[in-house]
Amino acid sequence: MVENRTNPMVRFSNKLERLLGGENVYLLVLAAVVGILGGFGAILFRWMIEGIGELAFPNGMTLEALAALPWYAKVLPPAIGGLVAGPVVHFLSHEAKGHGIPEVMNAVSNKGGRIRRRVMSIKILASAITIGTGGSVGREGPIVQIGAGLGSSIGQLLGFEGNRLVILLGCGAAAGMAATFNAPMAGVILAIEVIIGSASVSIFSPLVVSSVMGTIVARLMFGDEPAFLNVPEYTLVSVIELPLYIVLGVLAGVVAVAFNKGTCWFEDIWEKVPLPGWSTAMIGGALVGCMALVFPQVLGVGYETINVALQGTGTLWILAILVIVKIIATGTTLGSGGSGGIFAPSLMLGACLGGAFGMLVEMLLPGQTAHSGAYALVGMGAVVAGATHAPITAILILFELTSNYTIILPLMLSCIIATVLASRILHTSIFTTKLARQGVRLRASSEAELMRTTKVRRILRPFPDTLGPATPLKEVMKTALSGSMAHQYVVDEQGKLLGELTLRQLKSAFLEQDLDENLVVALDVMRAPIIAAKLDDTLDVAMTHISRRDVEMLPVVDEENRLAGSITRHDIMVFFEYEILKDRGIGLKFVPQGQPEEADFIEVPEGHIVEPIRVTKFLAGQTLRTLDLRATAGLNVVGIRHHAPEGVERLAPDPNRPFILGDVLIVVGEQRAVISFKKAIS
Repeated sequence: MVENRTNPMVRFSNKLERLLGGENVYLLVLAAVVGILGGFGAILFRWMIEGIGELAFPNGMTLEALAALPWYAKVLPPAIGGLVAGPVVHFLSHEAKGHGIPEVMNAVSNKGGRIRRRVMSIKILASAITIGTGGSVGREGPIVQIGAGLGSSIGQLLGFEGNRLVILLGCGAAAGMAATFNAPMAGVILAIEVIIGSASVSIFSPLVVSSVMGTIVARLMFGDEPAFLNVPEYTLVSVIELPLYIVLGVLAGVVAVAFNKGTCWFEDIWEKVPLPGWSTAMIGGALVGCMALVFPQVLGVGYETINVALQGTGTLWILAILVIVKIIATGTTLGSGGSGGIFAPSLMLGACLGGAFGMLVEMLLPGQTAHSGAYALVGMGAVVAGATHAPITAILILFELTSNYTIILPLMLSCIIATVLASRILHTSIFTTKLARQGVRLRASSEAELMRTTKVRRILRPFPDTLGPATPLKEVMKTALSGSMAHQYVVDEQGKLLGELTLRQLKSAFLEQDLDENLVVALDVMRAPIIAAKLDDTLDVAMTHISRRDVEMLPVVDEENRLAGSITRHDIMVFFEYEILKDRGIGLKFVPQGQPEEADFIEVPEGHIVEPIRVTKFLAGQTLRTLDLRATAGLNVVGIRHHAPEGVERLAPDPNRPFILGDVLIVVGEQRAVISFKKAIS
């Protein structure tokens, strides 16, 4: 931070840190300040939502009041809200679009904890308008982004960088979440499990302080009550219910994946609409209003519908249909350009799913199971866990939202099952899917993602030493001693793998007495059958085989079991290190093909950024030559990521190659030019 030492705020910060006795105490003090400000931010946000809601729906947004409204009073408010919020997001801050948390995760992972200051004001305005006028989204995602922006802004003002700036960002996110839900522990765990991705005493302590202070501020204003009142003390009635909760966990995992994929699908649909990006939110709002003509439950955050399910007073078929309708309504709101969170929609989806499932169970097993409200409660946590891949956060949120701790066993069971199933079907959560579609890799998860998505064929070694099954033992030993490989593979005439030979096996064979070296052949001493990797296996599968067998090399076969090559532990580690570490630099890194040791870093000039830009319908089919971005927009395309069936391909900028929908352009230019270009192509 040498360049900032002349800044008065930085000098003041340094003096205050020394006065307080060091970094640890100083961070705790700052965490308290961020927590207080985050709490007031949550209060302001709720007031804005309520104020706009009173203007849009003078009689309130209860289901009874909404049902009594004429059709135009249901359709016009969300349409007008979209008409106002759409241009605000489109022209002033594109980061404010959507549900907010992915942008915070990206700031932590790839921007050193830096969030633009204008994001807070634009996000709070756009989300309050969207939610207050009936948009089918929640308020928790925006307040997390607002709180994170507060923490980041304070840190930047004081000249913080690196881990300290990330901690303050996390403190703001925790305080916002805690104040919104009156859930201090959920705020802390969300910041650790989702935002920062790691935990230590140095991180945990400031998060706790900030979360507590945010909660205190919110409780002074709104009181110390859970978000959902008068929820009965549901318990596990009988062990016979555990299989039912397992089934509910499976269903919740499927719904979570449908919610994730559905949100992406609606984004793609709205991206193809041939209208200016700022105008689509109005149409999306009108469509949500039309859905409300039949299902008024889709308007707003949906807490009343959740309460109905928790009390077990809903109707089975309405709750079941709402699972589908809510996914459509939320996808329409977010995809068309609205701003809001996905936690409340996830909670409503889970409550409707669990409530309908519980009613069905009550009909099939009368008197033998808990009330349907218990299944609604568990379903809420399970869908949140499956959608976010954050089961601990989901469990704690449910405890603090309802003050119900007696149903912990079913809740934990269903949440874990939903998370495991959803993560197996779709590796990315509802947060990271958005970033992955933009070509953004989160460093916190990039290691696991790289191992899960890279196929063995990408780092396949040349054909290893092979032997025929009838090769005499003397020749086998000669080949082993003269070769460079510790493993030799025995194949038949068609190249199919039969077994393997190692020096250890050969040594054991030669030590045997009464061994006729002229009669013993490779087939007699080889090890068979052996585990082999397939060409389309991923690196994590290959590494699992290598670790279980405790070997350095693994054979690789094709679909017909023909030996295609080999892969070693060293190959995987070198590839892993190269792919991960190449993203750690600031700026651009140029690597001559086949010469990674000659890599060189080029720093980006001040005021310039490196930005991944997804090819939209506007760009698809065009080329670098026809666009001439350097002359028309002041931008340089330095690379292209193409998503092929085999994985992500990194392509050099070819002036004549047409862009394909879904490609990601790596663009370098002034920040204003990049933002203007993104607006133009959207």
